[in-house]
Amino acid sequence: MKEETPFNPSVIPDLALPPTESKVVKLETAAMPRKTKPRRKSGKATPRRRALDPKQQAIRLARKVSRKAKTSWKRIKGGINSRLAHLDREKLKQVLLACGIAAAAVAAICILVKLTPLIIAMLAVLGLGVVIQTWDRLRPMRPA
Repeated sequence: MKEETPFNPSVIPDLALPPTESKVVKLETAAMPRKTKPRRKSGKATPRRRALDPKQQAIRLARKVSRKAKTSWKRIKGGINSRLAHLDREKLKQVLLACGIAAAAVAAICILVKLTPLIIAMLAVLGLGVVIQTWDRLRPMRPA
């Protein structure tokens, strides 16, 4: 009986084992078709754009940005209108009033936060003035 290695399906044959014979791969150059580059179109077939001066390029870019801003603003307005279109007038008034009150509260809080250091400084100066005035009143009068 011949001893053979048992078949193991997890190992692909001839992959991990070193080859017993050196294999030489010959490439047939005649059998492979040569790739040819497609002909380039003449310059007249493709339109050429003139190079603009920097000022014209800046104007063109500004127009493009402005158009995008207008379209996005239109989309925002359209979305708001579509969401609020199904509400009746009274409910819409209540919603807008609530939004206005919320915006006013947020603005007041932001202003208060920005002015907090100034308010604290003013209170400190006024408090110091009150303390000095009170100290002068409490100090006994010296005979002159």
